[in-house]
Amino acid sequence: MRVTWALCAVGIGLLGCEGSLGDGPPDAGGSATGGGSATGGGAATGGGAATGGGAATGGGAATGGGTTLPSDAGVPAWRLGLTQWQWHELPGTSLSNQRVVDPLNGGMVAPRARIDAWNGLAANRDDSQVFLAAAGGHADWSGNEVYAIDLGSAAPAWRLLRPPTLAPAIVTNQPYYTDGRPSSTHLYYALHFVRARDRIFKMSAGSVWGDGNSNNNNVDAFSLASGDWDPMGTYPAASTSGGAIDRPYAQHPDTDDVYTFIAGSFRKWSAASATWQTLAARPSYANDDVVNAAGSGVDPVRGRVVFLRNLYRVMQRQGLQLTLPAGTLADVTFTGPAAGLTTQPQLGVQFVPSEDVFLFKTSTAGEVARLDASNVVTLQPTTGTPPPDAVNGVYTRWLYLPRLRGLAYLPHGQANFWFLPTE
Repeated sequence: MRVTWALCAVGIGLLGCEGSLGDGPPDAGGSATGGGSATGGGAATGGGAATGGGAATGGGAATGGGTTLPSDAGVPAWRLGLTQWQWHELPGTSLSNQRVVDPLNGGMVAPRARIDAWNGLAANRDDSQVFLAAAGGHADWSGNEVYAIDLGSAAPAWRLLRPPTLAPAIVTNQPYYTDGRPSSTHLYYALHFVRARDRIFKMSAGSVWGDGNSNNNNVDAFSLASGDWDPMGTYPAASTSGGAIDRPYAQHPDTDDVYTFIAGSFRKWSAASATWQTLAARPSYANDDVVNAAGSGVDPVRGRVVFLRNLYRVMQRQGLQLTLPAGTLADVTFTGPAAGLTTQPQLGVQFVPSEDVFLFKTSTAGEVARLDASNVVTLQPTTGTPPPDAVNGVYTRWLYLPRLRGLAYLPHGQANFWFLPTE
């Protein structure tokens, strides 16, 4: 079964509606559509190893170039010699290679829903490790296990940091299983790594395991040191209200502070104190869905947080901008030949210092766009064999890794990582 969210009809501008991956097994792939309510239930199945492999070749014209990094110290061999803006596939990095116990029936499986069920990733920008935690939700996957992959290693491969909660403790439509660990959920943009705390933070839960109608604003964290989740209630929740479906979260690349929109206001989560601060009320013309499913990012050079998609100004190609540190809110208009791309939902957005622009990824193959300081949007030419289309959005599967000087991208649950050098 599938769920159609009542949230989907919002003013002007239409939202994509997320439910389960469909009536078939969650590793069947594809996007969700319409339908009635879903109930918790059957185990996820299958998922074979990903095909594909070596480095991408060929392609159209690219800007820039060069085959060596400013410093090769500590850079893995696979990164050396890559050409700027040329897509490169990383063999063996598909999550389908990492099988896990199905919490409900005990079989070993590799469900695509760990990625495909509207989920994103988190990254440690200092060492190029990438994480996935409690990813699944709705009727797609009940597992709340935690994974990591070190893309800075010579042969990156996923590893399991903690197995999932098992059947006796699994309940539906609840923020936590009875063992006190977070329920599996659609993550959307909610997963982030906070370096000073050495933890993977889940800022909210968009659709927990069950019928798809339960979400929450609880902040939960997985400690790398202990290899387990911190006890429930360790961190203040953003709000007691719901509405965590497809919520944007923009993380500051230097401080790891997080900016979002919750219950009628734009807010900041401080990484230092793990507390919330209200910055600005929503525009007077909007309701609580003003930036739903919007790609967003922090420009640390100019001190601004940009939300690319304003549901009430879609035809005008407008977004919203918070000026830091005060958090003053203003409309922002995007221009340029690719400005229309900003109206797409579920974009991945990253600020790249060497280019002094936001680079954002659409769900289409190798399509990448640039948003400069003047809010002009242009396509970024790339070369090589492009990656496949994303399944159910990009979200935080598009990650800038400073040490590797480029962007890592995971299109779907059976794909390998792809890397796009920015230098």
